[in-house]
Amino acid sequence: MKHLFKIVRKIIIFLIYRIEKWEYKNKNLHNKIIESIPLENLEIKTDNGFKPITYLHKTKPFKIYEIKLENDYFIQAADKHIVFDYVMNPIFIENLKIGNFIQTDNRLQKVVSIKKISNNPLSMFDVTVDSEDHRFYTNGILSHNTTTIVAYFAWYLCFHTDRNLAILANKFATTTEIVSKVMNVFKGLPFFLKPGIVNAGATGMRLDNGCMLTSQATTKTAVLGFAIHVLYIDEFAHIQQRTAREFWRAVYPTLSASDISQCIVSSTPYGQDNLFFEIWDKSVKGKNSFVNKIVNYYEVPGHNDEWAENMRRDFGEDEFAQEFELKFDIKTNNLLTGSQLKWLKRLKELYSYEFKELEKTDLDSELYENLYWRSDFDPNKDIDNKLDRYIISIDIAEGKDPEEKKDSDYNIASIHKVSLKSLAKLRTLRRDEHKIENMFRIEQVGLYRDNEKDEEILAKVCRAIVFDQFHEDIVKMVVEMNFNGKAYLKEFSNHDKFHDGLVMRSYHTAPVPGEKPPRKKAGFKVRSDKEYFSKLGKRLIDKKTIIPTEEETYFEFNAFGRTKEGKFRGIARHDDTVMAELNIGRLYQEPEYGDWLYDFLDELPNSEKKKLAMEILKEPYDDSEVSDEMFKTLHEEENINKIFDINSEQRFKYRPGTTFGG
Repeated sequence: MKHLFKIVRKIIIFLIYRIEKWEYKNKNLHNKIIESIPLENLEIKTDNGFKPITYLHKTKPFKIYEIKLENDYFIQAADKHIVFDYVMNPIFIENLKIGNFIQTDNRLQKVVSIKKISNNPLSMFDVTVDSEDHRFYTNGILSHNTTTIVAYFAWYLCFHTDRNLAILANKFATTTEIVSKVMNVFKGLPFFLKPGIVNAGATGMRLDNGCMLTSQATTKTAVLGFAIHVLYIDEFAHIQQRTAREFWRAVYPTLSASDISQCIVSSTPYGQDNLFFEIWDKSVKGKNSFVNKIVNYYEVPGHNDEWAENMRRDFGEDEFAQEFELKFDIKTNNLLTGSQLKWLKRLKELYSYEFKELEKTDLDSELYENLYWRSDFDPNKDIDNKLDRYIISIDIAEGKDPEEKKDSDYNIASIHKVSLKSLAKLRTLRRDEHKIENMFRIEQVGLYRDNEKDEEILAKVCRAIVFDQFHEDIVKMVVEMNFNGKAYLKEFSNHDKFHDGLVMRSYHTAPVPGEKPPRKKAGFKVRSDKEYFSKLGKRLIDKKTIIPTEEETYFEFNAFGRTKEGKFRGIARHDDTVMAELNIGRLYQEPEYGDWLYDFLDELPNSEKKKLAMEILKEPYDDSEVSDEMFKTLHEEENINKIFDINSEQRFKYRPGTTFGG
């Protein structure tokens, strides 16, 4: 019966869709509202008490979504229906993700389900609430909003001529959302106040008084080529810092050269290592021309002490301090010490990361546009198949929902060059550190970081790096087999040159003492060992074995520490690149990694560093140049065969000082 109901419902929706499509085929549906009915003596519940409803509107057709919350609240609404996240930022339903918290009349509630009811758009109904904020509850879920910035932009467009306004944000969806609100305010003004609209769209509009509103996601070249009179940048602290700084260097000198230009920057804090904090800090100290303004949580109606206490309990002390109390300096028990973070900061300032075309692959550059290389490393020239070894650590974002909404986590490929440590570092190794894995340093030279494309695109990028730019015999990969790990590995291994030795193998279930150990599988599973490998990674960084040099990696380490619940994670910041670095330590549990390094050491040309390393490891070292013919003369062939018949596991077994475990 339930199945039959779904079929009938789909048929009805499709018929309505076809009727409306025919009905509206000759109508201009640029405006959201098709017709309106005035209402009297009706009120609706809002987060500021009950408020009058003045109009009921029929809208143009929209796609229908259904969201469900953990407290069984649900709503079916248009894809462009606005709800509010945990910091009262408006967000379209179509941009919600499972796990997001949104505002309700029963505190914050987590989104547990998002479904697209139908791909066929249908007309919806909306209301106008007679209040300053225009917010109201729909099935207990807080909806709609307007902002001060929106009102200012609408005023500026109406009462100026020949001016250009630009809206930038960390996400394109955010910019179009702000533009939509400006247009809604603009359309609601009386006709004698507003200029005529020449053209309008989702990204902006042009008026007959010469004013233009445009919007873009922030890139290092955003709004270049435009004369901008008012620039608004939303969530500036959350824009990737390399992009933010390059954009700022390109745009601000031109903007500040004009006597009439204005710049408005807004954001919640995101730590102290970003351009937003630097601008804010200087404005507080009177060292720049910006005027600072804080909007505290208690200034919002309904956000009293009881609300704050509930939020701290539901959301977390550290997150509340950053997002609501606007604290830049959240105090956490950082994994890395202050001196270690200071060292990483110096490293990231020494190197700038650049996008470089992968000349040896035919992969479309749009797929790897978020792949950057250290400025002193060229993937097209600096690869030696005999003298180089590389480790690529993969951190795959958790799963996305059935409607293909991307998780906010990032897909990461952190690329490292492996090389012998300096003579000074080798000489300072203690006797208990005389192990092959301590002879080498693992230095970050490239990073792919993207939260828009899925794990299969990440796999294609890694295939291009490993098989085209590098060589399959000089790379070792560390891959977490999480929700999307199998899909990644299936796509990556779909290559003629793929072999099992490429990907680190481990026990996906812990061996039981006294029983036959389970079969090792590709990649690793995170069990209850995250703290162990976090601490191991800290030691490896302290010993200058793992050397992160990329700025986002540094920023994430700066916010990575132990929470009050006793777990290591990023505090109010992503920790994807951090985990890619820390998971390199998992190689130290695998004997095959030692074999790989021994083979590399054997193949390196003779040098003082190699000689010292082999002396420490008590390995035979011959610095004389012996030709192949001389070698055959000195050693009988049968003895050579005996040597090379020993398999890699046995060779590893008899090498001294090769125990693992950090």
